[in-house]
Amino acid sequence: MTPRASADECVPAISGLENFHAAVRDAGAGKRARPLTVLHLGDSHISLDGFTRGLRTAWQARFGDAGRGLMPGVPFRYYAPDGYTLAMSGPWDVFSSLPADASGPFGIQGFRIEASSREAVITLASETPLTGVEIEAHGGPETGAILLNLGEAAPLRLQTRQAEPGYIRFRVPAANVREVRLSPAGTGPVRLLGWAMLKSAMPGIRYDSHGIVAATAAVTTRWDAAIVRAQIAALKPDLVILGYGTNEGFNNGLDMAAYRALVEGLADQVIQAAPGASLALLGPFDGARQGSGEACADGWATPPNLEAVRTVLRDVAAERGFFFWDGGAAMGGRCAADRWARADPPLMFADRVHLRASGGELLAASLHEALMAGACHGTDAPG
Repeated sequence: MTPRASADECVPAISGLENFHAAVRDAGAGKRARPLTVLHLGDSHISLDGFTRGLRTAWQARFGDAGRGLMPGVPFRYYAPDGYTLAMSGPWDVFSSLPADASGPFGIQGFRIEASSREAVITLASETPLTGVEIEAHGGPETGAILLNLGEAAPLRLQTRQAEPGYIRFRVPAANVREVRLSPAGTGPVRLLGWAMLKSAMPGIRYDSHGIVAATAAVTTRWDAAIVRAQIAALKPDLVILGYGTNEGFNNGLDMAAYRALVEGLADQVIQAAPGASLALLGPFDGARQGSGEACADGWATPPNLEAVRTVLRDVAAERGFFFWDGGAAMGGRCAADRWARADPPLMFADRVHLRASGGELLAASLHEALMAGACHGTDAPG
């Protein structure tokens, strides 16, 4: 059992999380001028808030809500981040980095939306007041301006046209607004990579989670390295969580040596952009399928490469000094997916891959406890 810190003593920080835990302690002592910041990238398990909700709720209850980064517009069906109502209308084009032949600029959100007409509109309503908006875009010699409306104020004009193609980041303060509207100004195409809604809680935590359904870690090789580096450097995360591996584990032909090199390269990219961050690698949750693999029950079997993927991630973490958390073990080991799907009420959907809300809540609590063990945090949410 992992030792827990009492109010009067502190156990050593968990290996691989030292920087994150130092940031947590500083936040608890009132020594930080900016929010705690967590970046979580991965596959379908974090594409919606079913799993990440538990982490976000626990952290915000402790430190306060400093906002979150969002994908651009409504990049896929059912995208509905907690706390916000989003709508996108008009002639927007949506581009995903998931296809192997995906091209054009992509950042850590994995999607890009483009439009030229002022009839293309994104609206956002926040359940709680905002104190700022960040917009990430890709500009160039031919791109146009963005019109940004904050509440009832007159629109701001944000110019993305620049001599050389590249990443642009705008940060706009807001006077406690709840409604945001964004559209092209009609002066050229606008390419949006993502945006963030900022709040005033101190110390506060900003937890940005971006997931793509069916993604493997290979999706990150289709992202623009310069954009990713600039985005992560600007975000200054205290903790980066990489949650890929499920889809790799279902691939019987996965080249493990190539996969290891891919994971190491991605980790290097993150650490180079955010040298002060802790890095956590998540071993994939248990899963099952009808067909080849180690038998569970009634024709359901565990894909053999799920454990092989966990082994690669565990070994890379141990060798590089990263934190590793085994999602399969947290569920109860091999065939847990089948048991969770058969539970009453079920914790997993019948596909034995995707978590129901109750299962996501249990695993989020487990991961939160593992990430915070030894952090010696001693603060409650403001107010």
